[in-house]
Amino acid sequence: MKMHRKEPELVAIRTLAEELSRSRKERVTTAHLLAAIASRESPAADLLAERSLGSERLLRAARAATDDEQDPLRRAVERAREIGDRMGAVEPVGVHLLLALLSERRSAAHRALDQCGVDVSRLRVAAMNVGLGLVGRRRIVTRQAESGAETAAAPRKPSGTTVPLVSLRTPPPFVTPGEPAPPPPAERPSSPPRAETSSVAAPVLPVRSRVLSGQKPAARPKPKRALDASRFSLDPKRFPTLAALGRNLSLAAERGELDPVVGRELEVEQTLDVLAKRQGNNPCLVGAAGVGKTSVVRALAQRIADADGVATLDDRIVIEVPITEFLAGTGIRGALAQRFGNVRREVAASGGKVVLFFDEIHTLLSSDAADEIGGDFKVALARGELPCIGATTTEEWTKFIGGDAALARRFSVVEVLEPSREDAYLILDALAPALEKHHGVRFTEEALALAVGWSIRYLPGRALPDKAVSVVDLAGARSRRRAATEVTSEVVAEVVSEMASVPVERLLETDADRMLRLEELLAGRVVGHTKQIERVARILRRNAAGLGSRRPIGTFLFLGPTGVGKTETAKAVADVLFFDENAMTRLDLSEYSEAHAVARLLGAPPGYVGHEAGGQLTEAVRKRPYQVVLLDEIEKAHPDVLQAFLAVFDEGRLTDGRGRTVDFTNTVIFLTSNLGAAETAAATKRRVGFGGRADGANEDAERAVVGAARAALPPELYNRLDEVLVFSPLARDEVREIARRLLRGLGDGLAIDRGVRLDWDDSVIDHLLDAGGYEPTLGARPVRRAIARSVEAKLADAILRGEVQSGDAVMLDVSEADVTVRVLRGAAVSAAE
Repeated sequence: MKMHRKEPELVAIRTLAEELSRSRKERVTTAHLLAAIASRESPAADLLAERSLGSERLLRAARAATDDEQDPLRRAVERAREIGDRMGAVEPVGVHLLLALLSERRSAAHRALDQCGVDVSRLRVAAMNVGLGLVGRRRIVTRQAESGAETAAAPRKPSGTTVPLVSLRTPPPFVTPGEPAPPPPAERPSSPPRAETSSVAAPVLPVRSRVLSGQKPAARPKPKRALDASRFSLDPKRFPTLAALGRNLSLAAERGELDPVVGRELEVEQTLDVLAKRQGNNPCLVGAAGVGKTSVVRALAQRIADADGVATLDDRIVIEVPITEFLAGTGIRGALAQRFGNVRREVAASGGKVVLFFDEIHTLLSSDAADEIGGDFKVALARGELPCIGATTTEEWTKFIGGDAALARRFSVVEVLEPSREDAYLILDALAPALEKHHGVRFTEEALALAVGWSIRYLPGRALPDKAVSVVDLAGARSRRRAATEVTSEVVAEVVSEMASVPVERLLETDADRMLRLEELLAGRVVGHTKQIERVARILRRNAAGLGSRRPIGTFLFLGPTGVGKTETAKAVADVLFFDENAMTRLDLSEYSEAHAVARLLGAPPGYVGHEAGGQLTEAVRKRPYQVVLLDEIEKAHPDVLQAFLAVFDEGRLTDGRGRTVDFTNTVIFLTSNLGAAETAAATKRRVGFGGRADGANEDAERAVVGAARAALPPELYNRLDEVLVFSPLARDEVREIARRLLRGLGDGLAIDRGVRLDWDDSVIDHLLDAGGYEPTLGARPVRRAIARSVEAKLADAILRGEVQSGDAVMLDVSEADVTVRVLRGAAVSAAE
């Protein structure tokens, strides 16, 4: 029976939490545990105090917070014990309990912190640093400290400041009972201390998520065997084909030539289990390109070389055979079969010690290679004569292997998912020394964190950790080329800007600053509709603060007549949130007026034409998760099409025709409709015709428009919308401002492209409005046509005749009831101005 050691601090905190709940006549939750931590003097309480989280404030937040699991206090204490064990603590204390509460998103403590507006990820990083004894007022005693290897505690930061960013490259001493305590890790001489972070607000540095979840860390100190090259080496005379084609990963791991692998402990364990099976012992790693399937095999080879939990596999020799080299030089019929036969004989001669690793194994099972060796390959796998590990993508597995039941049965699938943000940071942190050595530069921790955060947000078509590693590698190369000694956030921003076509200035602007100025930024694109913009901004800010549920960022229904700015508002939101007005998928639902159109939206079912192409909506969001989805003319869609959106609006997900779940939680969805346009037109005529009460007419029109939309749309769909907004017709002053912006944009284009300055006065704008540019029921489109007819057409004639040269100024005047164009020679400024 397992005996728990004495835990006086955890017992005291739990007792205090129960007393607090009883005194307030509330059901005890983990939020009361959080309040109890804050009320006791400890490093964990200091972390909460730095964020103005006192006991009373947390107790107020605890009223609305609930736990999803039964007996939440017991589960929290158990997780705290596990975290304490993993961190090598003599006994679990308050900071370990705080980490346990922060790691469970469904806990009342986590929800209370969200309600208080706390950045939970940043608090978790700070708690991890304190728990490891790296920072904080008080040193956490560990077994390492008991053995004499004490770590000096950093001075306490003053209240109100954030915990400094510290290096996580050196893992904590994970010690199991009966093992001698390892010595304190030595500093890496080639890497000087991290530079101070710049003023740019960086994403929160992640923590070791597998430690918090109770899993074993990927990199544990293990006693290494003495180097014995003969243990894994292959005699080239006995194994000529394998020695010539393959790379001995086990031998490379024994020599320390492989890069470290972080965060793939579960996948490595599953692969080892499959290899140890009696039948079907051929694992196939399946996952998206770039998630680290090859790294899993290298981590497996390292485990074998270290004899770490591989009692029955500690003599296996993992040989990586590149498919391109395996197929090279086999153009003559029968050459590939002969080479494959040589490989089979050499594997058999090893006595079962050799395990082959084929990356992109589907290429062996397709096209000409499958015709020549496909049958022999299946037979060898069935008889266990060719132990191998395969790696392929999900799509290729389905296409080339999964469709063949006999072949799929020979493999055991090991799914390799994209690592989390936290694990991706740890992977970068582990690879940083090798990259620093190669480029001769140092990477700041802020640069590594930004590479992960920005790659997730702006490179959705690629997978972690590959895209983050690519960003960091390219940033290191650029810094080295510029003779810099350090890779900073600015260099990372340049790289991501070029890869994702995002302005650098937008990358270096913090999300909080932009969200607080949301109304101002949207008003820079949209004229009028102040109330509607405020309501849109309120919903977007709510989700940016982390208070939204598992739904899209916002779901809005825009109602109103044509030309009033509904689509322009959607473009403005795409520009502000996702830094590109083209970050938008626009679907005209009048094209989906028949029931079978659902297949175009989600993708055709298996067996139908176009099954591989995917759906127009699901494929667009799957490839670019951060975007605006604009659904025009929603009332014209077939009811079956509208039903498909229920799961999107309510749960933020949609299953396409191939059975893949597409995530919509990072999208903003706008629905537009002209329902009630007749009521709006009638109200507009009453307002401008006989001096009726404008406010009353507008209110009546809005109620009529909303009523028409509610009657036309299914109740279950209407009830899932965040906001229903009515865009009123534009007033003359608003159309005048739109005309001014259109002319200003035309002038900017002339200055940049031709070095020509465009000048005008308000009389030109008034003439444009009087000459058909203002129609209350048609919005801003008439003034755009008036500018094209009266200004752009005449400018085009003057340019084509050669009357306008670089450095000139073009004056727009009104003469004889028409706009005239007058050219002033040499009066314009340069395009740079």
